[in-house]
Amino acid sequence: MAKDAVGQDTLIGQTLGHYRIAEKIGAGGMGDVYRAQDEHLNREVAIKVLPPGTLTDEVSRKRFHKEAIALSRLNHPNIATIHDFDTQEGVDFLVMEYIAGITLSEKLASRPLPERQVIALGTQLAEGLSAAHEQGVVHRDLKPGNLRLTGDGRLKILDFGLAKLRLPVTASTVTESWSETEAVAGTLPYMAPEQLLCGEIDARTDIHATGSVLYEMATGQRPFSDVERSQLIGAILRRPPLPATALNPSLSSELARIIGKCLEKEPENRYQSARELAIDLRRLQTGVLSVADHAASPARWWPVKSVGLGLGIVASLIVLLIAFNINGWRERLLSRGNALHIESLAVLPLKNLSGDPGQEYFADGMTDELISRLARTRAL
Repeated sequence: MAKDAVGQDTLIGQTLGHYRIAEKIGAGGMGDVYRAQDEHLNREVAIKVLPPGTLTDEVSRKRFHKEAIALSRLNHPNIATIHDFDTQEGVDFLVMEYIAGITLSEKLASRPLPERQVIALGTQLAEGLSAAHEQGVVHRDLKPGNLRLTGDGRLKILDFGLAKLRLPVTASTVTESWSETEAVAGTLPYMAPEQLLCGEIDARTDIHATGSVLYEMATGQRPFSDVERSQLIGAILRRPPLPATALNPSLSSELARIIGKCLEKEPENRYQSARELAIDLRRLQTGVLSVADHAASPARWWPVKSVGLGLGIVASLIVLLIAFNINGWRERLLSRGNALHIESLAVLPLKNLSGDPGQEYFADGMTDELISRLARTRAL
């Protein structure tokens, strides 16, 4: 296969390694994406062909191959799996899980989503990020175009690690022309201030981008959509975006608070981990699911994830059982002539016995919910 065929329709029908290219399904700054058939394992995969010159020599190629191996170890239902990285005739390509569906950017189409859908998707995004961050992997380039939605309502995070291949942002590159090209590409509006200032990049950088994604889902507009492109960098660095409730008055104040906390300029003022964000969203999910939807959309359209609702139901059942047993103990002891007065009850952290790290949120959320509900129990 000729090197100049990359990114052109002539690639369709050819093979890269043991992958036969079927059709082009996407394109972006980090390469073209194709649906392909793995002829060894007889499965569909996605092939991302990196732009020519992205990896300039064997040293950079080996370094990225090592990173791809690390990324392939990320195993979470909300992260697109990387299967392989290879080179053929100077063409570098990643082999990834093929995910049928649409990107979040296609889903949004400049209109807000129902609030409980925003919360459900945001929870999945935070949980996937938490799993990656616990492995020391930061995405760096979260945006709706890198989030894919399946037909059954699952969110998948794409392109972990690829942002490292971009040229570093320096003071000399943060110019009006740079801001315009990056704004068109869709990356700049989701960048955190520390990325523009060449500061330290960590998990909280992804949390800022998550706030931008939540903002767009909740309002139908990006943060600073009221700002000229040439002024966008200054706005990200120095001024807060319009409150989400100013663009969508039906939005709950609690979701607006969560979004605002994600978008704080200083990393120390944001959520300090994606895990914290996921827990807050799950708590909110429980409340939202118990009231009318904030948006006029058919409820049957979105299969809401049931774990958040389950937290409240299971915690309520546990509290009822505890209260029932406390009263039962009292009655039995009083019938024997003894007096019993329970002033407090200790709740130890619940342990995740499933073996699935993705369920840690359930255990943490259950503990918090149980403490909260026990505090309102008059039997204590």
